[in-house]
Amino acid sequence: MILFFIYTHDLIQQLVKQETSLLAERRFTELKDGSKESLFDKLVMDEEYDVLFRRLFGEAHADIITKIPVNYLADTPTDLEPVYREFPDFSVDRDFNLYLEMHNDFPLQFRKSIDIKIQQYLIDNICYRWLETKSPNDAATYYSRLDKAIEDIKSLLIRRTTPLRRKPSFP
Repeated sequence: MILFFIYTHDLIQQLVKQETSLLAERRFTELKDGSKESLFDKLVMDEEYDVLFRRLFGEAHADIITKIPVNYLADTPTDLEPVYREFPDFSVDRDFNLYLEMHNDFPLQFRKSIDIKIQQYLIDNICYRWLETKSPNDAATYYSRLDKAIEDIKSLLIRRTTPLRRKPSFP
């Protein structure tokens, strides 16, 4: 059975913008005169940084592909190349499509949970990379979430409707 997941450029960019906006509205710097200055313009990753977002988004899906066990990865029919190799073609291949080949007794109730965890990983990875030079403490928070998300994804992938049976061992 093959499960497919689609993470669109626009959706992930909107969620990253929302995540960084919620963080930025609570961050201020103290000025010498005692007043506070908002870090909103510095911390929010919006559409103004589209080229950087594309790079970080691509690195995030390259990273998650290396973390998912290879026996679950199925061939994705959308690995397209630009028409001219010298220039990247930004009009196509903006989205991340992931095909996973699951075992026959995989409970489909876990599909949505896997989808949410992969989306969480992508957002946290992009936010971590975005904030690592701007706000190292916040970046560390996002980085600490990455390993937990991968562990959750792996534990969801191995779920079965029937438990594995082991042959009895004899002394």
